[in-house]
Amino acid sequence: MLPPCPLLALPIQDISQTVVTAPRASRTATTPGISEQLITGEELAKTGERSLPRAIAKASGLFVQETNLGGGAPIVRGLIGNQILIVVDGVRLNDGTTRGGPNQSLNGIDPTNVERVEIVRGPGAVLYGSDALGGAILIWTRNRAPLARDKEGTRAVQGELGVDANTAAEGAREYGSLSVATEDVGVLAGGSFQDWQMLHSGKGEVQNTGYHGQSWYASGDIQLGERRSLRASAMRTRDFEVPRSDRMNTGYGQTQPSDAENYFTLQDRARYLVAYNDSAQGFSDAMQARLSLREYTENRRIRARGSTTRRLEQDSTETVGVGMDWRKALGDSQLLTWGVDADYDDVDSTRTNVNINTGAATSAVGSFAPGSSYLSSGVFLRDELFDVGPFDITAGLRYSYYEFQFDDTANPGQTIDGNFDAFTGSLQAATDVAEGVRVTATIAQAFRAPNLSELARNATFNSGTELPNPDLDPEQSLYEELALDMRREAWSWSLGLYHNAIQDIVGRRLVSDPTPGGPIGDETYVRENTGDLDLFGIETRYQRKLGGVDSPYSLGAYLEYTYGKQYDDDIAAFDDQPASKIPPFHGNVSLSYEPSQPIRNLGWLQLSFLFATSQNRLSPGDLGDPRIDKNGTDGWTRVDLDFGGPVGEVGSGASWNIGLHNLFDEDYRVHGSGIDAPGVGVVAGLRLTL
Repeated sequence: MLPPCPLLALPIQDISQTVVTAPRASRTATTPGISEQLITGEELAKTGERSLPRAIAKASGLFVQETNLGGGAPIVRGLIGNQILIVVDGVRLNDGTTRGGPNQSLNGIDPTNVERVEIVRGPGAVLYGSDALGGAILIWTRNRAPLARDKEGTRAVQGELGVDANTAAEGAREYGSLSVATEDVGVLAGGSFQDWQMLHSGKGEVQNTGYHGQSWYASGDIQLGERRSLRASAMRTRDFEVPRSDRMNTGYGQTQPSDAENYFTLQDRARYLVAYNDSAQGFSDAMQARLSLREYTENRRIRARGSTTRRLEQDSTETVGVGMDWRKALGDSQLLTWGVDADYDDVDSTRTNVNINTGAATSAVGSFAPGSSYLSSGVFLRDELFDVGPFDITAGLRYSYYEFQFDDTANPGQTIDGNFDAFTGSLQAATDVAEGVRVTATIAQAFRAPNLSELARNATFNSGTELPNPDLDPEQSLYEELALDMRREAWSWSLGLYHNAIQDIVGRRLVSDPTPGGPIGDETYVRENTGDLDLFGIETRYQRKLGGVDSPYSLGAYLEYTYGKQYDDDIAAFDDQPASKIPPFHGNVSLSYEPSQPIRNLGWLQLSFLFATSQNRLSPGDLGDPRIDKNGTDGWTRVDLDFGGPVGEVGSGASWNIGLHNLFDEDYRVHGSGIDAPGVGVVAGLRLTL
């Protein structure tokens, strides 16, 4: 019999931490090391990267595609866009308008407000419902705990000021915060400004890349008793004049850009959350209830090359969400976690056409059909069993229900509606085959319900125009994984092999090509279920202390390879072909030095080697994408040197960091990206704690 699991005694909010953790986000005893990765805010800051997507990519090895400087879409186990779920403080960021391809959702989170990031590789449908086919990225924001829960002995009033500069993007981010804590109340407020000019790649200046923005956040934490607390938070980020670089710069297979103008003139995201935590003994050992409101407004200014019509478009999405999680230990060998959640999206979309010569303006139908709404909901149960023979076992089951509605523009006065539902299950078993050696097997179902971007939205993309289809079926997958973990005093190694079979992938079918064989950009497509997708992959992570467990030197490595194929029984040209946007074999190796005490104000140093091999396996869709070279994407290597430490004596409250990135000025493009990667550059940061 195993001793009582230490997780059983933990409240939802560990009193040594300032971040609220939902019960469903807790790590199970069967979670393999390769599948979940924790990155602290300090580790993100040490990367020296200017955006949250880039910092996550460097700190974790995750492959991130950038269509423009204001984007950054993670590719997790071969999947991207709305097949990856982003969750902020227990609340899903994905909504009914989240685009299927690369998007800027992750870049809309202020990195200076991030406490930690957890990357969950593999499906998370049982816990989170739709969209988590490839994995989930859980982001926890900063919070100030009341002094009753603060074990660090920090001051009641604290302030922070900082700046991060980046020469390769000709810009900087300035940030600051102030927090106040009493015995039972903690309050934190802060914000940042960012201004990026022109990106410099290994080839030189990259046109149409700069933008600016701002962020504000605040949170309050009230201790209601020994095991009860209430947290309220508000966050708002606003980015202005973000260029769609790939639409305004000439791409592969083009003689001129697609658009003369294409800007996200405003990306305004506001998120409000109230979370009640109760870990008093009773009906459950731990409970969290959440009420959230999210608002997203996106304004666009678009004019096609050679056109006199400027389109001014606005999409506004308001989402109200509720969620509750419970956790209960049944003796020493069983742990139940269950919960419910629901989110309702209301979408308003407008468009105005302006003649740039006369100034005449006319109204037109917006991107989304009028009256668009989307409901997502579900209930789940997760059961952890310890010491079942030689195994620990985790089983999960979820029922999800989705509903949509919008006005039928072809038949005024009528509406189009529909719904999707699904049961998804998962089973995971882990066993110790030797001391410090653990094997885990996983089988899991997942699904993704078509959202309003596919059901009710007319849109333009690199190859032309896409039309919606309200008769789509959900994507469904069956996932298998075998993982190995080995741990010793001075090193650890994790390995994962996985297969993800996805049916009824939502894609595009060509319905009109005015100039067959001509320039890319004038085709018309319709959204349809276009076949199946098979993904196979291997990932490994290795960490070692060099010279003993107390040595200041350490080595880290991460490698990933994904192989994907798509199948289509209706269109031979798309059958048995490479899957779209699959990353090449890639990874990173780092050598770190961090002495127990700073040496002449040097507190840490890291040398990083990042690489990707060439990717010549292109899907038919990749061949029509101006962001991707028709001959394939070349391999690349990049070397970074980052170091930093305290200013003055340790504990002075000031720290610095400097990064020399892409030291050899490698000229390269990350596969699928719409811009070349930054060339050689210097990053510098200074932070003062008051």
